[in-house]
Amino acid sequence: MSHGRLTTTELAGCLRILKEAHEPLVAAKIAGRLNLPGERETQRRHVRAIVKQLRDDGAWIVADLSGGYWLTEDAAIWTEYNEFRTVDAKRILGEAHHRTKIAKEPSGQLVMFAGGR
Repeated sequence: MSHGRLTTTELAGCLRILKEAHEPLVAAKIAGRLNLPGERETQRRHVRAIVKQLRDDGAWIVADLSGGYWLTEDAAIWTEYNEFRTVDAKRILGEAHHRTKIAKEPSGQLVMFAGGR
């Protein structure tokens, strides 16, 4: 998914918010501070796109599922975070490959939708 309409104001605003934060911030809170329009899920996706662009531009923004996003200057934290993302991506790709393989088998659809029974 691409948010081709990211503005420099949004990028700079998000970076400022993360720099000033004293704790991790969830996407909904960042969206609120940026006054992003739309429904909650749309706002969260927009924040994810902003964070991705900032990371692509070199910002060390880390995240977890419960605490939200934060900016770090600690190389060890950044390295560990990226290693975890790589391992997680490999796991997800492995699961997707396994599901695709099962779905191609004659009884695969039944296994996938019946919980493996």
